[in-house]
Amino acid sequence: MLEIKKIYHYYGKARALEEINLKVEEGFLDAVIGPNGAGKTTLLRVISGLEEPDRGKIEFLGERIDDLKAYKIARKGISHCPERRRLFYDMNIADNLKMGAYLTKDKKKYRELRDFVFEIFPRLKERRKQRAGTLSGGEQQMLAIARSIMANPKLLLMDEPSLGLAPKIKKNIFKAIVKIKGEGTTTLLIEQDAALAMDVSENIHVLEEGKIEMRGTREELRKEPRIKKVYLGI
Repeated sequence: MLEIKKIYHYYGKARALEEINLKVEEGFLDAVIGPNGAGKTTLLRVISGLEEPDRGKIEFLGERIDDLKAYKIARKGISHCPERRRLFYDMNIADNLKMGAYLTKDKKKYRELRDFVFEIFPRLKERRKQRAGTLSGGEQQMLAIARSIMANPKLLLMDEPSLGLAPKIKKNIFKAIVKIKGEGTTTLLIEQDAALAMDVSENIHVLEEGKIEMRGTREELRKEPRIKKVYLGI
């Protein structure tokens, strides 16, 4: 579904991404793990068109997209749930969801998506008239994910969904991510909490200093001594 081929990206002379090769198959949930500053967020921004790669190409459903603007990539079916949520804080939950569904023209599909996000995040349904800016951090993250789902994406990009959340809330968020994948939504997850990422993802890509240093299934990487020591604390 998504294929990244030899992508390079620089900020001035500083290299952010170097020769990134990555493939996500349809229906899978893949994760990219790595330390702060490894280039994880930059990778998602390049995929979604918020930043343009300096070299290489990106294909989505067999079509090259690295030369497209972000709004055109969104129309192709890629939805980006960004780091730190980026909600419409003065708008209530219901209106934030409507903003996420701006590409969903079919009213029946809109209701199906809304019912699904209320099913996986019942708290949002209870508080749908509440302003986003008054929600807790966990509730805001739920809303950010729900808003991305309302776009009815073929591919969902998620950037650090557990960032700054309490352990119990993290688990609830990741249960929802599993349900989203269960509905058939292909997902690429960026996550610093490697243990959580490995619990839900089928394939793992390890990004360090702008390079993919290791990749494999979660079962394979859980056996790697370096992964155990550096990322799992075993």
